Amino acid sequence: MTDQPPPPPPEQPPDGQPPPGQPPPYGQPYGQPPGGYDPRWGYGPPGSPHGVPMQGPSEETTWAIFAYIGNAIIGFLPALIIYLVKKNTSPFTRFHAAQSMNQQLTMLIHIVVVLAVCLPPAILMEAPAFLALLLFPYLELLIGGWTFIILGAVKAGKGQYYRFPTFFCYRMIR
Repeated sequence: MTDQPPPPPPEQPPDGQPPPGQPPPYGQPYGQPPGGYDPRWGYGPPGSPHGVPMQGPSEETTWAIFAYIGNAIIGFLPALIIYLVKKNTSPFTRFHAAQSMNQQLTMLIHIVVVLAVCLPPAILMEAPAFLALLLFPYLELLIGGWTFIILGAVKAGKGQYYRFPTFFCYRMIR
């Protein structure tokens, strides 16, 4: 037996990559999003409920903030215009404009449903006390609506995705 030095260790690949000649884990090629997902057109890859976070302030954050501010001042019309203009160019702006519109539509549905339930008995029984139940969706609109509009605008200004609770914002427009 001769005293030979041990063989050199095999060359280690960079962190996060498989050894040469090995397939990547889970059958996913490196550098490609899962399932061929293109992050420019959607809310984010599967398994990521809020999409990919943005890098710093940009024009997209400004438009997203305007969607919420317009919602607070005028109603859903500014968010609708921003959504239609930016839906194919900016997933971040589209997300926030859609959420702003969804919030307005959800609050409108809450008020219309309560009105549809309370108005007929109030008219038929000549008892306007039934209309007092409209106070609950009105307070919901005032307190919850303003709170989530402000919170959404702040998160949009920071370049973050934030989803409102479903009770206040049912996702009808995506």
